[in-house]
Amino acid sequence: MTSAPELRGEDRADFDDVLHRALATTEMRTRLRRGVHTTALADWLRERVEASRAEIAANAAPEYARYLSVRADAGGASAAARPRRVPPVGRWVRARRRLLPALAVLAPLLASMAAVVFLLFGYVLEIADTASETADALVRAGWTAAVIAVLTGAAALAGLLVTALRHRSLPRPGPDRAARAAAADQARETWRRALLERGMLPFLRARLAEREQARPGRRTDRRPQRPRIGYASPDYASPDYASPGHGGPDYASPGHGGPERLSGDVPAPRADRHDAGA
Repeated sequence: MTSAPELRGEDRADFDDVLHRALATTEMRTRLRRGVHTTALADWLRERVEASRAEIAANAAPEYARYLSVRADAGGASAAARPRRVPPVGRWVRARRRLLPALAVLAPLLASMAAVVFLLFGYVLEIADTASETADALVRAGWTAAVIAVLTGAAALAGLLVTALRHRSLPRPGPDRAARAAAADQARETWRRALLERGMLPFLRARLAEREQARPGRRTDRRPQRPRIGYASPDYASPDYASPGHGGPDYASPGHGGPERLSGDVPAPRADRHDAGA
């Protein structure tokens, strides 16, 4: 069994991009918003991912190995075609490369115009026989500008020829090379998708679950049961409420502590106070 290939330095940017995509998913954004400090929690997750970079990348090892194989077969064409951030020095170099062709075109043109103007005014002043010193200076400046125009024009023409020869000597990408580059790009996307689904998202879910379980003050007990509000049932075991068949008083007979009833459940008439006094 071969070990998983180690993540190379040129692919760390893809790893970081997959982490950014994972944190931007709806699931992760919802779980991050549950906490109080969302930014601090995201930074904490990035630190955990950085510490476990090799472990996460190992979950997509087969796709990464195939991507490396296809990329090596394509000659790194897909890596060269990726958009990269240009550093400030690179931007200055690119600006200078754009400025040189512009100067190569403008310098001969401006020098030629200056030569024509200086020579025209210089010879006019010589013909008029006025301000001979000024006329001589203008004539000298005109011929100097003409020489500069010739030199800059020759340099621009030489640069144009060199550029044309350089582009002609470069090998043109054929159908096979384009197909290999497309295969490398497809393998790269497959690896990134596997890294996101099998490596990054499960790792983030596990870290968030561990953090929620270890959070202080987390309630683990059940909800307390509500007290039952009611009334106690009467004590039917007292002697006054014993049934007549079990040695208790007969509720139908008067004078035994129970309600006085006659046959037919008709209340017995009470004796009048005057009759009782008599």
